[in-house]
Amino acid sequence: MKKIRVLQACNQLAIGGTEKTLQVFSKYLDRSRFEVYACGLKSGGLRVQALEDLGVPVIVQPADLTALVRELKIDIYHIHRAGDSEPGTLPEKQQGWPRIVETNVFEAFDQVQDELIDAHIFVSKFSRDRYLSRNRPKADVRYEAIYNPVDFDECAGGPSRFGNTIGRCSRADDQKWHDVCIKSLPKIFRKVPGVKCVIQGATGRVKGKLEQLGLTEKVTLLEPSLDVASFYRQIDVFIHGSRVGETFGCVIAEAMSNGIPVVTLSTPQRGKSNAQAELVEHNVTGLVCRWRWQYAGAVIELLKNHELRETFGRRSREKAREQFEASRLTKELERLYGAVLDTSRG
Repeated sequence: MKKIRVLQACNQLAIGGTEKTLQVFSKYLDRSRFEVYACGLKSGGLRVQALEDLGVPVIVQPADLTALVRELKIDIYHIHRAGDSEPGTLPEKQQGWPRIVETNVFEAFDQVQDELIDAHIFVSKFSRDRYLSRNRPKADVRYEAIYNPVDFDECAGGPSRFGNTIGRCSRADDQKWHDVCIKSLPKIFRKVPGVKCVIQGATGRVKGKLEQLGLTEKVTLLEPSLDVASFYRQIDVFIHGSRVGETFGCVIAEAMSNGIPVVTLSTPQRGKSNAQAELVEHNVTGLVCRWRWQYAGAVIELLKNHELRETFGRRSREKAREQFEASRLTKELERLYGAVLDTSRG
């Protein structure tokens, strides 16, 4: 049987969650049915080698995207992007081909080339519902929520020994860092003797805040890395907070998959994204703080209450296995690809 040729693309193949999603889907797509290619439209990055190690051919900075798609005889072009118009991210179609699937990360709307897109994937139900409330859906286009996948091959096999350690992992982007994560640390250090903190991917601004608070010697800073498993093995509570909120939150899903309870901050105000409150169920898999003043207390409670922490950790892993596991979500993606290929538009 002829294989379906899929090209997954995003602007770069670096360390972020969007790029990780592309890599994990590329790994788990059924190679007996799909021939998979990956493309960094503007640049490469650390994931180029990781993709090639999976046997996925990688193209970086193609001179002509449309020519590349036709040369490779691509059936499905899957673009991972913010959602709004980005020149050069979509190929021209020829008699309806290739089918174009968009993973719309920030639920934006493409005012220029929306008519080319056959299916929109949103990374949370929150994002899908907000997009549909703002934009009129088309009858012949699919709008589906498929969570970003977590590769359980990277996760710890079970709960580790308690180490009194909190931690935060992110790419080095100030929009991903809410001040509450740092400003809460002095109170946490006072109330929980011997607590340790590990931060991976701190920005210059975050490092400056640590210095201002006199915490430089108390916090272990790690450089961003593709090896997230070793980070999660060090921590007992994952501290999360994003200045712009989350449309999904890959690091939250990864922490949950490792059986680590999450403390996060709800951000519904001024139109910010708030999918972190969809992933973390308050008082079920972690603690979702409505106000900043609640944050330090929530972290302290989980560090001191071993039974509650272990219960949340177990439930987190169960939810992650059920909702974020890569092979299951890839089957949803394969089903969507099949539906798009079977649909005739225009």
